Amino acid sequence: MEITILNHYMEKFYYTFKFYLGNTNAFLLTLPAVTLVALSTTQKAALFLVVLFAIDFVTGLGASWMEFKKEKPLMPSSEKRYLIETSKLRQSIVKGVFYGLWALLSWAIENIFVIKEIPSGHISTENLTLTTYAIALLCAIEFYSIFFENLKRMGFDIIQIVKKISSNGWGLYKTIKNQDNETD
Repeated sequence: MEITILNHYMEKFYYTFKFYLGNTNAFLLTLPAVTLVALSTTQKAALFLVVLFAIDFVTGLGASWMEFKKEKPLMPSSEKRYLIETSKLRQSIVKGVFYGLWALLSWAIENIFVIKEIPSGHISTENLTLTTYAIALLCAIEFYSIFFENLKRMGFDIIQIVKKISSNGWGLYKTIKNQDNETD
């Protein structure tokens, strides 16, 4: 019985794989069929993590390119520096594998110990799982990496911009308050 079911799914996998290899527009044809509404909260979180990981990778490449452009030409006798280095790519691969293992480990712990969904209270309208919280932590790490590391290396320091805006706002507030005190 189990082998029949396994064969059934293996046939589906085979025909799907054959369809994707034989049709160049297969992804574009099937994209409307896969909607975000049909995904669970954990699957949406995992998809969001993949998107953040890709954005982090691209912004990291952009930051490396900006630093590479700013670098002065090296002496002919010194070692040549490359824009994309294997060690950095290796670190990205290790990070991606770690993220996948982290999510799988949290899912395994959730299933082994039969952990129910955790009532989220005021955070969400849905009850969230341990895996969703683990993926949310990874998303926060990627968000920090994008906005506070890579963009800063590219010359766009968000913290300094927020400090400048708040300083200007505070100065404006003091000016308005002093003008109000003078009119009283």
